[in-house]
Amino acid sequence: MAVKKDYYKILGVAPVAPHDEIRKAYRMLSKKYHPDLNPHLKTIAEDKMKELVESYNVLNNSNKRKDYDRQPQFQVRRFQKNRRKALSSGDFARKPKFKKEPSLLERLLSPFLKKSDSSGSDTIVDFKQADVHFTLGLSMAEQEVFYEQAKTEFKLSIKFDPKFLESFYNLALMCYKLGEFEEAKVNFQKVLQIGKDDQQARKMIQLLRDDY
Repeated sequence: MAVKKDYYKILGVAPVAPHDEIRKAYRMLSKKYHPDLNPHLKTIAEDKMKELVESYNVLNNSNKRKDYDRQPQFQVRRFQKNRRKALSSGDFARKPKFKKEPSLLERLLSPFLKKSDSSGSDTIVDFKQADVHFTLGLSMAEQEVFYEQAKTEFKLSIKFDPKFLESFYNLALMCYKLGEFEEAKVNFQKVLQIGKDDQQARKMIQLLRDDY
């Protein structure tokens, strides 16, 4: 099922929303945008109603909704291909820098010297911890009740490996599934900063655009 707009965003409900919430949202929006109630914006209202009806017809039907949710961009992602190979080269291979011990003279003068800002020091990447939290996030992402916890684990994974593309994608996906569409879009954009050719992230940004 290929779509150009996100049905959940059109109805303003989270992808984890129950059917009752979807029906309620549809009734409210259909009253708001019904062409008869917007004679001065009839064409716009008619187009909006078509979107609402199409979205509702899919999301209110269990089988159609499952088919819609099976689209590749809505799936949690596992480790990226060749990640292990990438860890042994380039930026991923940099070794932690250890702080040089101050000399006796530096220690004696330290009370009179302005402390330097260490915020510019290199981040120490811990791939092992990143993988641990990523794996925990994957396990929690299997059940809707644990989506918030999954978000936390993917954030921790990113803390230990700021270039972990799959953690960024899954973090964005958890935000999306919880109906946090703006936060989801921001994180999908971060995915593209790491992997500019990520087509699934581009698809999600397209679905989550702000013109509807």
